[in-house]
Amino acid sequence: MNGKLPVAIIWHMHQPYYKHPQTSEFVLPWVRLHASKDYLHMARLLQEFPGVKVHFTMVPSLRDQLEDYARGADDEDTRVTMRTVEAQLDLDEKRHMLRRFFSIHHGNVISQYDEYRRLLQMAMVAGDRPELFSDAYFVDLALWFNLGWMDPGDIDGDEKLAALRDKGSGFTREEVRYVIGRQRFMASGAPHLYHRLERQGQVEIMTVPYYHPILPLLIDSGTAARSDGHATLPEKPFRFAEDAQVQLEDAIASHQRAFGVRPRGVWPSEGAVSPEAADAIRSAGLMWFASDEGVLARSIGTDLYRDEAESLVQPELLYRPYRLANGAYAIFRDRVVSDRIGFAYGGMDPGDAVNDLIGKLARARERLPDHGGPWLASIILDGENAWEGYRNNGNDFLRRLYGQLEADDRFETVRVSEYLEANPPTVELPGVHSGSWIDASYRVWIGERAHLQAWTALEATRSFAQRQWGALRDMPTNVRQALMVAEGSDWFWWYSSRNSSPEDAVFDALFRANLEVVWWFAGGEPPDLIRQPLRDPARTARPAGGAMLPGRS
Repeated sequence: MNGKLPVAIIWHMHQPYYKHPQTSEFVLPWVRLHASKDYLHMARLLQEFPGVKVHFTMVPSLRDQLEDYARGADDEDTRVTMRTVEAQLDLDEKRHMLRRFFSIHHGNVISQYDEYRRLLQMAMVAGDRPELFSDAYFVDLALWFNLGWMDPGDIDGDEKLAALRDKGSGFTREEVRYVIGRQRFMASGAPHLYHRLERQGQVEIMTVPYYHPILPLLIDSGTAARSDGHATLPEKPFRFAEDAQVQLEDAIASHQRAFGVRPRGVWPSEGAVSPEAADAIRSAGLMWFASDEGVLARSIGTDLYRDEAESLVQPELLYRPYRLANGAYAIFRDRVVSDRIGFAYGGMDPGDAVNDLIGKLARARERLPDHGGPWLASIILDGENAWEGYRNNGNDFLRRLYGQLEADDRFETVRVSEYLEANPPTVELPGVHSGSWIDASYRVWIGERAHLQAWTALEATRSFAQRQWGALRDMPTNVRQALMVAEGSDWFWWYSSRNSSPEDAVFDALFRANLEVVWWFAGGEPPDLIRQPLRDPARTARPAGGAMLPGRS
């Protein structure tokens, strides 16, 4: 093609809703920690490249949690952190610290700090014997865990944080408090900086259904059979199309309150779409949505072939926006480029990684015809978890990537809503395949025995609430919220045999706690299915830090 290839970059920011519905306490720390390592930093780094435009999703339930932290909310790890400086830890709390406070990439983070590495080596020798360590050990561990979850560049830019890094040990109460305070500041600052960059024209903020549900499965869980005929599905399907619409409408209203404008684009949670979900998106007044190249391939009934360098042979099929019969627009991510950022480039030299990415885009650009567009290459992935797999939190890679895209006259980064207004799609998609960003199916979230139990428990609770109060919009606020939280994709992700973490039991308990609230509020007794763990006890847990994807904790 002649001219520049438009490139859309979408960084998806998401964590599950960790607030316990019965205690209002956060049960896991990952929102706070990603705020200090990724959410604010990703926007700050972008400011170094004013010629580069990107998109950030801001899941409404994530923004709610960031605001809670900014107002002083705690999680178990902040409470334990502060108790270390008071020398009041009991043995269980010390064991918790030894299990949790090394939960970050050992090679790319812990090994970069001599004192943090020393603490880890001591813990490995001692095993599960916290009584062997002094109170000072746990103070140092608390500070290093929280400092390790900060971007190295942000540490360099803060004299006090840099001094703590260089000090290494013997930390005081005031120093620990300072680190936690900086994390709260970063949590409060991320949404505001995104908003400012959007007003300046460099960022487009997209929305996501409020509590990150799989929209097609809320509309009809039986939709899973369209892409996976062997799926084990619940005997009584989950069919509450109203819930999908409310998850979208509440997200739009929340976005408008936070950023002053209605969102125009949406990343459907997990890139999961179906004809019915596409109609719900359009009915909510959204202009466009994004999904995966596998969904596109199944929608148009052809394979997207690549050459030996993994560049697209027929890029004109993927590198374009499509129009749907209902009037919505759709774009589809380049899976190879997106997944190599998420899973492969972290182990490469940053220069080699960027050259590989740019080479794939360049070869596809050369194969695009001069006429017949508009053309648009889409790179879409998790904007938080990927960077733990990179040295220096991905900064070297991102600076090279943004610098190359800013300087290379073969490409231009665009904001999709602006681009589609000026360049409306000319090709209509004949239909929308029912699938997600993984395998163009929903099998990670439905189809197995544990899934079946979870969907059965959710359907029973949702039907009970319908009998008690009627439509979702008419339910008491805490009941409605608990149901919408329980509809989130993350709980079902962790019920899959493909995924496991040391926190499996926490995710299971949190899912069931949200269901229990609904029954208790009505004075009912939760059924036995909800009162006992749903996860498969035969499943073998793998170490944390595995799959990283659009919207995964």
